[in-house]
Amino acid sequence: MQLVDSKLYVANATRFGTERQHLAAGCGNLISRLKRTSASDRLLAMVLVAFVVTASPALLETVRSTVSLSLQILLQAGHAGLIAFQIFGR
Repeated sequence: MQLVDSKLYVANATRFGTERQHLAAGCGNLISRLKRTSASDRLLAMVLVAFVVTASPALLETVRSTVSLSLQILLQAGHAGLIAFQIFGR
C-alpha cells in the first residue's frame, strides 16, 4: 500500500510542477506584453477598467432587470399558450 501511495504522489507532484511553470510563463507573457504597449494605451486601459468598476452596480442592476423582464414575458407567453391549448386543443 505504501508503494502505491508513493507512486501516486510522484505522478501528481510532477503534474503540479508543470502547472506552476505554465502559470509563471503566463505571467512572463503578460509582463512582456505590458512592456510593448505605449503609456497612452495603458492609461486608456486603466480608465476603461475604472469606468467598469465604477459603473458595475448600475450595469448589474440593468442586466438583472432586463433578464427579469424577459423571463416574465416568457412566462406570460407560456401561460397564454397553455390557455389557448386548453380552449382549442384536445
